[in-house]
Amino acid sequence: MLIAGESAAATAYIKGRRGMSPRQKAFILLACMLVVGISVGSWVSGSWLAAITSVEFAILGMGLGILIIQSQVGPSLRKALAERGQPYEQPLSFRLTPEAIVIDLADLTMTARWAGVTDLYVTRKHWVFLIQSSALVLPRRFFATFEAEREFITEATSRMTAAARARSPHATRIRA
Repeated sequence: MLIAGESAAATAYIKGRRGMSPRQKAFILLACMLVVGISVGSWVSGSWLAAITSVEFAILGMGLGILIIQSQVGPSLRKALAERGQPYEQPLSFRLTPEAIVIDLADLTMTARWAGVTDLYVTRKHWVFLIQSSALVLPRRFFATFEAEREFITEATSRMTAAARARSPHATRIRA
């Protein structure tokens, strides 16, 4: 079963493979808050100390807001799904064919030809297939043993293009 919203955690760092990671974005935002907030605050108040203090409290407030939002994401997603008659957990299966990877998720079937698979990377809990600009997430808990996981990943990487395998060092290392 795939839990609703689970793929969001696995794909959080997909942007890093396409350009900018969430950590890079957060760093830029924090740096801009500090530079602009302290500069403007000191200009308006005439005091660097007052400006630094106000910016620090603004950052703490933003952090608290992020924590509150994160604590509400799961319950609000479950409620939204229930209102639509959708289960929070849905059956998921991955099939590897000579031509494509086929994903069945409840009432949805997705097929991606191997030429479209650009990367395969691993997170602590998931394998993520990047297919053009989309991500397909395979929870590692689906495998009963490490050997079963290795066999699946070995078969998948053997069907990927050489360029995709080169961008997928974790997947090619598991084959050994």
